[in-house]
Amino acid sequence: MREHADDFQKKRGVKIITIFPASVTLLSQFEEAYGPYPFPLYADPDKEAFRGFGHQSMNRVKLLGKAILGSLTGKVKDMLPKEEEKRKVVKASMQKSDVFIQGGAWLFDADSRLRWQHVDDSPEHHASIEELKQAADKYVR
Repeated sequence: MREHADDFQKKRGVKIITIFPASVTLLSQFEEAYGPYPFPLYADPDKEAFRGFGHQSMNRVKLLGKAILGSLTGKVKDMLPKEEEKRKVVKASMQKSDVFIQGGAWLFDADSRLRWQHVDDSPEHHASIEELKQAADKYVR
């Protein structure tokens, strides 16, 4: 999303925020290792937003199986980054936050009404940038 931020924020007038199922401390470490970001990052350690919008945690065995299969087939690359700072953050995330909860995307209009959402049912099932652009053009403008 970082690479497409201008297209959404400037061209479409969409304000982007991201919500992580992690503590403020862990999110700060993530932002320091992976940042900067052209939009704010928020911590939701209790996953209130995720649960409120219907996001579910994936079965642990299923998710770990997907990760192993993805590593073996080459579909998942660099699960543990080579850079030490990033590797530390990823390991801490795996130990301290809910890496099993599935993400998604929500679009609200200017009156703060939810207009569109995509709830991921697996790690590879994110809304595409094209889907997000189409939804923003249809519901947010």
